[in-house]
Amino acid sequence: MSVQVENLEKNMAKLTIEVPAEELEKAIESAYQKQKKQISVPGFRKGKVPRAMIEKMYGAGVFYEDAANIVIPEEYDKALAEVKDIKITSQPAIDVTQMEKGKDFIFTAEVATKPEVTLGQYKGIEVPETKVEVTDEEIEAELKKVQEQNAREITVDRPAENG
Repeated sequence: MSVQVENLEKNMAKLTIEVPAEELEKAIESAYQKQKKQISVPGFRKGKVPRAMIEKMYGAGVFYEDAANIVIPEEYDKALAEVKDIKITSQPAIDVTQMEKGKDFIFTAEVATKPEVTLGQYKGIEVPETKVEVTDEEIEAELKKVQEQNAREITVDRPAENG
């Protein structure tokens, strides 16, 4: 596996990940093993159809999507472990560049990265202190407001009594 990192504008990076053809072939075989129980071909029992026959009937790329779903997460994680100088802050936008039998599998992942921040002069800045005075009337008004918010009315089926 090889990884190339291309820095784009606005804190974006493009990782181009190249996976060897052998890894792709293993993923295609794994996808075939997973799907072969659902594929029905006349003349064969379910789950017993050879991979070459399925590829001949449905096309060579019949297992490519599932193989990509197997390979991409694994190889993307390996690429992130290999590339330590960028800090990724988003989910990748994956784009498959090359996926052919016998050739290396190449895909790109476009991600947002943590921006580089340069701080200005912040030491020595003074903020004026503001004094707030609260009167007894404001306190009473706020307490009355809280009482009204939490008050509830309960109806009873008897007349009121003293005490």
